[in-house]
Amino acid sequence: MPARPHPSPFAGELDTEPAGNDAAPPFRPATRMDPELERELVGDAGTDPSAFGELYDFYLPRIYGFVFRRVRDRAATEDITAMTFQRALETLRRGRFRNDTFGGWLYRVAANAVVDHVRAAQHIQADAQVGEAAATDALAAAIDRDELRKAMDSLSEAHRRVLTLRFFDDLDAEEASSVLGCSRRTFAVKLHRALGALRRAMASDMSAVREATDAA
Repeated sequence: MPARPHPSPFAGELDTEPAGNDAAPPFRPATRMDPELERELVGDAGTDPSAFGELYDFYLPRIYGFVFRRVRDRAATEDITAMTFQRALETLRRGRFRNDTFGGWLYRVAANAVVDHVRAAQHIQADAQVGEAAATDALAAAIDRDELRKAMDSLSEAHRRVLTLRFFDDLDAEEASSVLGCSRRTFAVKLHRALGALRRAMASDMSAVREATDAA
């Protein structure tokens, strides 16, 4: 296939860095890469730098934002993001990529790296949900309606994590299930249960408000 004009994906500094350690990433795209295009690029990326460059440019701001919302530190985010793409490049060059979707696999690599980072920083045993607290807190804080924010705070960490991946990180079912290490069907069940728990929590909060109003 003809060569794609593209600069080296690892040349220069990231152009999506926040202004400071506690600044939010400025850009998080909501669009998906066309599956056929992604498969074509993945197939070529092991030997064609421009193909990997297209994958890198598309996923860089999304992976950077995904990591930053969990570690809330610019330097750590840069390191984890760079490691994630370095591993991706090495895997593609060796012809060892066997997953259905590149994006879903990339998020899984980043999520595991976040767990490793937090474990190393805190010197504690960490499970798959380490790093999610910061992201779910950010989601709750971003919700305008007080009752919805309170309901989110009352949910289990597992439910909050599912809702955060789907509605704050804006991952599709394939990507979110890869992060959680489950099938798409299992993720659909988890999401259904999380939404049900959220609805019940909101109903309970609204009922409590009505009772308080009536008592007053």
